[in-house]
Amino acid sequence: MPKGSPKKIAKISSYKLPKPSIEHLQRLTDDTGILQHAKYIIPDHQNGYCTDDNARALIVVSGYLKHYPDAEARKLFDIYLAFLYHALKPDKTVYNFLDYNRKWRTGESEHDALGRTIWAFGSVIAAPPNEDYIPIVREFFYDASQHIPSMPPRGIAYSILGLSEFLKKFPNDNQTITLLTTGADILVKNYVKYSCENWNWFEDTLAYENAIMPAALYAAAKILGEDKYLNVAEKTCSFLLGNTFNGKHFSFIGSNGWYPKGKKRAQFDQQPIEAASTVIMLRSAYEATMKQEYLNLQRKAFDWFLGENDLHMPVYDFQTKGCCDGLGEGGVNINQGAESIISFLLALLQMEEIS
Repeated sequence: MPKGSPKKIAKISSYKLPKPSIEHLQRLTDDTGILQHAKYIIPDHQNGYCTDDNARALIVVSGYLKHYPDAEARKLFDIYLAFLYHALKPDKTVYNFLDYNRKWRTGESEHDALGRTIWAFGSVIAAPPNEDYIPIVREFFYDASQHIPSMPPRGIAYSILGLSEFLKKFPNDNQTITLLTTGADILVKNYVKYSCENWNWFEDTLAYENAIMPAALYAAAKILGEDKYLNVAEKTCSFLLGNTFNGKHFSFIGSNGWYPKGKKRAQFDQQPIEAASTVIMLRSAYEATMKQEYLNLQRKAFDWFLGENDLHMPVYDFQTKGCCDGLGEGGVNINQGAESIISFLLALLQMEEIS
């Protein structure tokens, strides 16, 4: 796999975009929230819920409601927002895992849920079902956002996307602009620390949801007009594309070993979250640079779901309206959990908005 800029793009797409469907979200959601896992399409109660998934589900439904304002989606919106409110701790960080018996797990290791929660709150503020939600969610947003300077890189990146959404509604909010600058500066410092010749990245491993970090810097560059953010975004985006796009289709970094610096990259298992974050990154890149090549690549990244991948097998299930949990060496994983369908819908809504 090349490590520089992506090769020339082959024919953009032979697929028609599916219509967004919340059918599988509804299948996985009860009156508490969206369940994490499924056996095929059957909700798996044993593993309960997580804030990560409910935050991302809220982002999806917020985007869905902008174009498809139906009562069933509105019901899901309220369930996911209530879950996030319940997940807030007294210090305004969040719990992540909730057992099916409605007890939070304690002593959790560091996780990304707070950053995704901030992203979700920002998305609601940018496009609420009605304006009465804004004062309540704005309070949650401010309280949680104060933790941004102490977050790990991905948490900061998710938060930057939330800050960017918030600023669509309140573009002159100095507190949010300051936090956006702080977060973007931390990502740049990480890049300076870990990057070297042939390794233009924020860490010493290409791991999970890699594209979300360049996406965040593109968003920061567009809002703040700072070349240093755009320069790092461009370098890291090019590096990531050079390691995931072969000129015909995307082959994302596999979760079975990732890609440590100086070692062999894992080809499998490739997960839907990588395609979704790449779609987001390429939209953010286009909006910051207006380069048409990013839109072309965005469509190629989305088509990974539809069969433009290493196995030439669709990961999205047109029959169930769910999304398979991954692409393994032997085929697709037929389990269709929350992260997978959320990733698909998040990517699809991005495609609809840019087309």
